Amino acid sequence: MTVVITAPAPAGARPAGPPSPRVTWGGILTILVTTLVLTPVSVAVGGRMTLLAVAALVLVTVSYVHPPAAAYVVLVATPLTAGFSRSAFIPLLRPHEALAMVAGTGVALRALAQLWTEHRLPLRFGRLDAVIVAMAGTSSLLPLLWMVARGIPPNRDDLLYAGTIWKFYALFLLVRASVRTERQVRRCLYLSIAAAAVMTVVAILQSMQIAGVPALVTAVYPIEGGGVATPGRGSSTLGSPIAVGDVVAVSLAICLALLLCGQGRRTPLLVLAGLFTIGGIATGQFSGVIAIGIAVFVVAVVARRVKRLLIACVPVALAGLVVLRPVVQARLAAVDSSTGLPHSWWVRLENLRLYVWPEVFSGQNWLFGVRPLPVLRVDAPWASQIYIESGHTWLLWTGGVPFFLAYLIFTGVAARTVAVAARSRRDSVGAAATAALASLSVVFVLMTFDPHLTMRGGADLLFSLLALATAVPRQRRDAQGEAAHTPDGRLPCSSTIAFGADHVRSP
Repeated sequence: MTVVITAPAPAGARPAGPPSPRVTWGGILTILVTTLVLTPVSVAVGGRMTLLAVAALVLVTVSYVHPPAAAYVVLVATPLTAGFSRSAFIPLLRPHEALAMVAGTGVALRALAQLWTEHRLPLRFGRLDAVIVAMAGTSSLLPLLWMVARGIPPNRDDLLYAGTIWKFYALFLLVRASVRTERQVRRCLYLSIAAAAVMTVVAILQSMQIAGVPALVTAVYPIEGGGVATPGRGSSTLGSPIAVGDVVAVSLAICLALLLCGQGRRTPLLVLAGLFTIGGIATGQFSGVIAIGIAVFVVAVVARRVKRLLIACVPVALAGLVVLRPVVQARLAAVDSSTGLPHSWWVRLENLRLYVWPEVFSGQNWLFGVRPLPVLRVDAPWASQIYIESGHTWLLWTGGVPFFLAYLIFTGVAARTVAVAARSRRDSVGAAATAALASLSVVFVLMTFDPHLTMRGGADLLFSLLALATAVPRQRRDAQGEAAHTPDGRLPCSSTIAFGADHVRSP
């Protein structure tokens, strides 16, 4: 039996959705007390810290009064500030991490102030939370305990790297708790691709060595690993061409998903999609081009428009190859004729074969990991220290078999969760779910080359999209036209939901 839902909402009825949160006097009092405590402290420590304290207080207040602002700030700031050096402004933190922490404080105060009211923020623990926590635990507590059991004292860097997945889980919670409506999800997506567009333009100009951009960019955003700017590589505002490749690929997926869901103006989204496609080539990374292909393919499969989307991308890609011809030639020239591999890939394999794999498979290290710090001091002709440039090896190095299995389970659960929304919803949440599925696929494939699960910028975007895809449950309407939220966000059985001129039938 099929029920067609066409009943309008009763006259004068308020639109369905979560209730509008209210500012409580208890929350305002909490902020005022915090201000009184921090003011003398900020004055005592001096000028720059005083300005930072005032800015932090403003952000806390804004996030408390309007929680979605916290998600907006983080999504805009991350691709533009993640390339700053750690501790450049605040000890142990990058600017985007500090902003997320401050904005999260405002949202947390709001949640505490409204904990026992009907307008409390949505705090829930589901399967997706469980698998992320499992990854966090197997990459932090387990390897640290294993180090202690082997008589190896963890250092400060071990502790910092052990908190990586916990940091992304905190970001996931922040975005999911602060975004309440489908309109706010759409705004988050647009802010994200707007910031990514700025990053992409910088990457293109840097890669083509235009107008002194390379020197300016590398002076502000140091290249990862202490490298130097070279023609044909766009590290942009993330300080890593590989990270830029992840972000532009997922941003392209967001544009395509918004287009297919009818959630924006066609021309601007098409222009941005073309920009991100060219940006993937401008990174000068083979992984960036692969990521673009994966993202487009996943969106095409979800939308059931594989041929149309792939054909549409061909002329854009060809135009990008023509415009960025020097970049392509530089990368092809780096391929070693004797091995058939780019020189950087050959170095990676040598690092793994000579230094990393012998350590991982020594004794029982493969079982519970070596240590959270993924850096080795070596005596090699090409480097004095190396990073683990293989995502799967990094999983074993950090947390052994438990972390490896936890990542596989996380990928499966997350993909299944967002795939349901991507298939059944044609609103901004459905677009976020489609982009999240594309991001999961990009990370899963590219983990062969690097630890893309924690890649700066790209990992932040992945966990933010997962939050946006699960933040706003689907609404269903009964025969009287009254709206309610389904517990799991799925469609009721045997129903047809109308979205403007489109109808999506659920089984």
